[in-house]
Amino acid sequence: MDADRPVVMPEDEVQFRLAQLLLLMNAMANQKPPGANLERIAYYDFLSANPFLVVEPDSREASLLRLAGFDPRVLSYASSGQRFTSRRERIQHDLSLLVAYGCCTAANEQGGLVYRITSAGRDLSAHLTTTYARSFTTAAEMVVGKLRRLSDARLRKETAGWLRVDGSNRPAAALASVLATVDSGRTVLQPLEQPFVEDGR
Repeated sequence: MDADRPVVMPEDEVQFRLAQLLLLMNAMANQKPPGANLERIAYYDFLSANPFLVVEPDSREASLLRLAGFDPRVLSYASSGQRFTSRRERIQHDLSLLVAYGCCTAANEQGGLVYRITSAGRDLSAHLTTTYARSFTTAAEMVVGKLRRLSDARLRKETAGWLRVDGSNRPAAALASVLATVDSGRTVLQPLEQPFVEDGR
């Protein structure tokens, strides 16, 4: 029966995650600095896929996102805290695959690894031309442009706030209220505020 079939999300598929991450790395290459560490890429990746966590709903940027096909009312925003935790646990594995495929490089700079897209990676990303690829690129360029000037500590703090559902007019809060997942203003979605660190560090 169809009801017994497991629900498969796009982010559960490795190919989808790698393509999305490659598009993000390409968007980062157009900014300064063109590379980033693992923690920052994890934030960029998730927020680019969920841009209404960052963008004010009545802003011009929000209008551009709607034109690109993003909808702040989708139910996934109500579980953004859990989805972020799951996604960032996979990001190091996915980056390692992109490095192995020659699409990205990892260089030790100032005591940490900085990842950048290669020319081969940029060539491959140019062949990703689906509607979602174009929409995600629009969101990624917007998110990276807004957040690149934030320090790692400030980005971590801001993201923790965006992923909360209490005391905010963000989509996560609005949907949580509709779905009755907030009880008397108590937060039920708590993001991990611990920095995302690389193995062995």
